[in-house]
Amino acid sequence: MCYFCNLTSSIPHISQYYPTKAPLSLYSLRFMQTESENNLSAEEQQACSADDSTYSHVLKYTWLFGGVQGLSVLMGVIRTKLVALFLGPSGLALINIYNNVMGLIGQSTNLGLTISAVKDVAAHHASGHREALERSVEAVRTWTMLTALLGSLAAMLLSPLLSRLTFGNADYTWDFLLLAPMVGMLTLTGGEMAILKGLKQLKRVALVSAFGAVATVVVNAPLFYFFGQHGIVPSLLIVNLVVLLIHLRYSTRTVPWHCSLLSRSVIRYGIPFVKLGAAYVLAATFTQGTEYVVRTILLRMGGMDVVGYYNCGYMLMVGYASLVFVAVESDYFPRLSAIVEQHERMIHTVNQQVEICVLLIAPLLVLFVAVMPFAVRALFSAEFVPAVSMSVCAVFYMFFKALTMPVAYLALARGDSRIYLMMEVAYNVFLVLVVPLAYYFGGLQTTGWALSAAGLFDFLIVNIFYCRKYAYRFQKTCIPTYIVHFLLLVVAVVSALCIPAGLFRYGAGAAVVICSSVLSFRRLSQVVNVRGYLDKLRGIIRRG
Repeated sequence: MCYFCNLTSSIPHISQYYPTKAPLSLYSLRFMQTESENNLSAEEQQACSADDSTYSHVLKYTWLFGGVQGLSVLMGVIRTKLVALFLGPSGLALINIYNNVMGLIGQSTNLGLTISAVKDVAAHHASGHREALERSVEAVRTWTMLTALLGSLAAMLLSPLLSRLTFGNADYTWDFLLLAPMVGMLTLTGGEMAILKGLKQLKRVALVSAFGAVATVVVNAPLFYFFGQHGIVPSLLIVNLVVLLIHLRYSTRTVPWHCSLLSRSVIRYGIPFVKLGAAYVLAATFTQGTEYVVRTILLRMGGMDVVGYYNCGYMLMVGYASLVFVAVESDYFPRLSAIVEQHERMIHTVNQQVEICVLLIAPLLVLFVAVMPFAVRALFSAEFVPAVSMSVCAVFYMFFKALTMPVAYLALARGDSRIYLMMEVAYNVFLVLVVPLAYYFGGLQTTGWALSAAGLFDFLIVNIFYCRKYAYRFQKTCIPTYIVHFLLLVVAVVSALCIPAGLFRYGAGAAVVICSSVLSFRRLSQVVNVRGYLDKLRGIIRRG
């Protein structure tokens, strides 16, 4: 994964911060039964009350990875400020395009190992057979090395074509050629991250993410300052190399590096997870391709600055708010994979994750809407003000994402790759149609509404189809809470778009933020000992 593109590229549809892991508990907090639990059998209630299924567990790992993502966001604030000051909208657009193109090639050639390898490593880790685990990790590293070489070679050969397709000329051929090794670095980093996740090294996953975020700022600041846009290519290469080395340092502590490129037995061993990852490759390629096509069309229709504004708006509302979803792939997916054969428990776990996501992200979204004009000037510059209305209109995308993402993982957890692929293709086709059309007929602000419409479309098709396929159902007791949060978000957006800047608008925004926060806090207090967490935090601050 490219850490620089976390905040300069769009967030992939169904977490491409790739699944896995079943963590260990650090705290045992009170778990209060909900009405839906009373419908379970006594045995299932006992299972659902186990530590790995409690609200406190979900919240704990959401906070763990959300906190690390918060650090990434802080580093991203500094990065984007540097880009805004030294490179401007066109520089931001150029970084985004390079990341999308390299990501597209990487997703097309990595054979889905970032997801499929996790399950194999995790299974052998759980069995306790060290020799089998080492063999599995060796196969993962061998295949990721092969696909890294393939991806880099493909990027080199396609450089002239990529320049002409993207920019309409050959002026950027050398840039794409020099960035070819970045594809290999992304693939190798994804492989090492998959190994860490399969080994359930959650703290190390969080740690390397934090180090990667800091490294990008340290590398980018001098390059952008001294070289401007000429520093973009070196910065992408150096940042991805540093991130790869950080991953290798931590993953090889548990399982030393061993790669057998010429061993037929090792290559044969990896064929099953290559087959498993085939659908994911298609879906991820389609997603990256969609992002590339959307930005290329906007580039042709409005120029480099429009792409920069679009990416700024997307980053503000989608990128920064996504910290709530980081724990979904790091903790939730492995837990869901382990219980897919226990239907009631599976539905209960999905609903828990949906509820936590909504309760955490809803107050964050209304806060973002209220402070968006100030955030753009603080995080970027006054030059990016045209992105404000677009980001406000796109806010519903993230709300629908909170309701959809945990449900969408059902297909991956059950190994239904065709269904997963079908949902991804449907969503991306819709997105690539509505965003350019929205810009053509209504300008930049309308693309925000198009993103929200895409989120609604995804919510509808996933929930309707999965309801029939997996008998998934929303927890009825939570639906009123979701509706109230949605209405509060509507009020926040209407206030931001329709009320002139002044005391009344800011007062209305503050009132909505307070209402949403209180509603979420009260519900969280019913299912988790939130005050206990706050007491621990206060104790840490006092000791510090």
